[in-house]
Amino acid sequence: MRFSRFLLSAALIAAPVALSISSADAQDAAPAPAAVANSGAAATFDETLFNVPDGKDAKFYQERLNALQEAFQKYYQATGGDQAKINALIPKLQVAAKTIFKNLVDAKDVPAAEAFQYFQSYAASFAQEGDLDGLNALLAKEQAKTPVDSERVKFLNYIIVSVSLDKALAANDDAAIAKIGGEIIAKANVDDDWMQSAPALLSGVARMNPKVGTRLLNDLCASFAASKDENRKQIAASLAGQLRFLNLVGNEMKVEGLYLDGTEIDWKSYRGKVVLIDFWATWCGPCVGEIPNMTKMYEKYNAAGFEILGYSLDQDLDALHKFEEERKLPWKTASQKLSLDSKAKKYVDLSEYYGITGIPTMILVGKDGKVLSTNARGPELERLLKAQFPNVK
Repeated sequence: MRFSRFLLSAALIAAPVALSISSADAQDAAPAPAAVANSGAAATFDETLFNVPDGKDAKFYQERLNALQEAFQKYYQATGGDQAKINALIPKLQVAAKTIFKNLVDAKDVPAAEAFQYFQSYAASFAQEGDLDGLNALLAKEQAKTPVDSERVKFLNYIIVSVSLDKALAANDDAAIAKIGGEIIAKANVDDDWMQSAPALLSGVARMNPKVGTRLLNDLCASFAASKDENRKQIAASLAGQLRFLNLVGNEMKVEGLYLDGTEIDWKSYRGKVVLIDFWATWCGPCVGEIPNMTKMYEKYNAAGFEILGYSLDQDLDALHKFEEERKLPWKTASQKLSLDSKAKKYVDLSEYYGITGIPTMILVGKDGKVLSTNARGPELERLLKAQFPNVK
């Protein structure tokens, strides 16, 4: 089973112990001496390194872990990143690493902070396999200890919930997703660690199952908004933007602010046109990378009623002006900074109002003013415009 998409990144990259290896990790690594033959297609991996016995001291396992990491990195480079060879090797690496982590989590001569990192990686190995029974057994073992390590128990509880969600989403089991989500909300209302984790977990659910996930986010937002705790109230305010974004398709959108030339956006004047609203910035590589396709679509469909409205998050207005002049963009750009700095009138910050945390975010609005898509990028933009302007060839 795939590794849970919800798990803390530390479970995979807990330095210095990560051996939840991917080819990307090895690609940038510097060559290191290892049990590998020298060169290209003839490269071999010393598979005796995979034989990891129990009962050795911590030094043995740490050295074996380092040897496996270095050997994998060298093998990746020597094979030129041959994906078939890498894919064949990774399961064996993961089995060996799991044994190493198991023997290091309670080693007496390992500092507590380092042991916790080993523990994270050990728990992550069960999550990679989708092994809830293994995770629950590990939890029971930790809970039976005296004293109980609360950090380990907390981490395991989070992973167990995450993997459970992953399985429920993979099975499209709405009832199970709703049940787990409800349990997360109940914990988040009384536990500050879950208060911090719940929004990200349920936002992930909403992206993959909008029907159930949006309902769960609404419930979380409502319960936090009603809380007497200021931190929960603040989270509720930020979640409100995400919920507006999730509910945009099929509904009208609030658009206001100032263009880069200081004039006010007249959103009503766009009615009757298909409008792409592009949240972007000059410093955002992927944003700039979208411009050639946007220009192509603009040239093809503008005469038929297609318009683009850029909403720039640039704080350096000189850089934005220079970019606009050099690129000679044929559409108008609004400025977040100018809009928020306005003394004449108060405008909402559209990026905050719609909970936009990543750019480019490209929203396509139909002729009736209702949102058609919140992901109108690249080929998807062209597909959507073809549907809106079937007579344009």
